[in-house]
Amino acid sequence: MLRHLFQSITRNARNSVRSYHGNKVPDNVKPPSMDEVLVPCGSWKEANAKARTKYNIQFVAGVVILVATIAYGRITGVLWLNFLPPTPKNKDSE
Repeated sequence: MLRHLFQSITRNARNSVRSYHGNKVPDNVKPPSMDEVLVPCGSWKEANAKARTKYNIQFVAGVVILVATIAYGRITGVLWLNFLPPTPKNKDSE
């Protein structure tokens, strides 16, 4: 009985596999070749220096924004970083 159950499950699983290309490759499709690979142009050193400059500017801007956000949060009192244990408030000053 279990054999029939497993047999139907495997038959259904085998038939539900998708086939995007079929068994035959179309005649108008050719395999890729090395002639289709892009050829680099220009100096790699200049392109690398330009990209590095852009990434360094983004890094510095991110660090400045992070520091400004933390400073603003500390100044306004919204951000508490737990540097020291909290000091108890005097009941007389309230």
